[in-house]
Amino acid sequence: MPALKDHPLPRDLRRKADRAATPRKRPPDNLITAAQRGLLTRSNTKPGTRGRQAADAVTYRARVADRAPGETARQRLGVVPTERSMPALFGDPPRWVDLDNLSRAEARRLGRYWHLVKELSAGRLSPLTFQRRVSSWQPLRGERLLADPTAVFALLEVRRAGDQELFFYERGRRA
Repeated sequence: MPALKDHPLPRDLRRKADRAATPRKRPPDNLITAAQRGLLTRSNTKPGTRGRQAADAVTYRARVADRAPGETARQRLGVVPTERSMPALFGDPPRWVDLDNLSRAEARRLGRYWHLVKELSAGRLSPLTFQRRVSSWQPLRGERLLADPTAVFALLEVRRAGDQELFFYERGRRA
C-alpha cells in the first residue's frame, strides 16, 4: 500500500492495513479510526485487505447514517414495497386460506406450490410425485400445505362449483 505523502502511516498501522481481510469480521478499531480520520481510503488501500475493509465500512456507515430506522435503500429511493397476497391450500382439515403480507420467500414457496398444482391438473406430474414433494416441505406459517392430490382437486372443484374465484399461477413477475 503506498503511504500518503502528507500523512505517512506508522509502520504497525500499515502492516495491519495490508493484512488479508477476513470475511464477515469487523476490522480492528484502530483501522476504523484511521479510516474515519482519512488516513485509509479506497485509493491508498488494496482490495481484499483489512485497510480496504475499514475504509469501506466507514463509507457505508456514512451513507446509512441519515436513513430512518428500518428504512431500506429501495424505500429511500422512493420505491414503495408491494403487498404480496396469495391463497394457500392447507391440510388437516383441508381448506382454502387467503394469506396477506407474505414475505418474498413465502410468496416464492406458494408460487412453487401452485405451479405443482397446475402441473398436476395438466397431467404433467403424477399424484404420487406431487404428494411426495409437497409433504417433504417445511410448514408455512405453522401449517403444512395440502399434499393430498385428491383433496386438492376436491377443494378446487368446490370453488369452481360455487362460482368462487380460483387462483391461476402465472410464471414470472406480476406488473
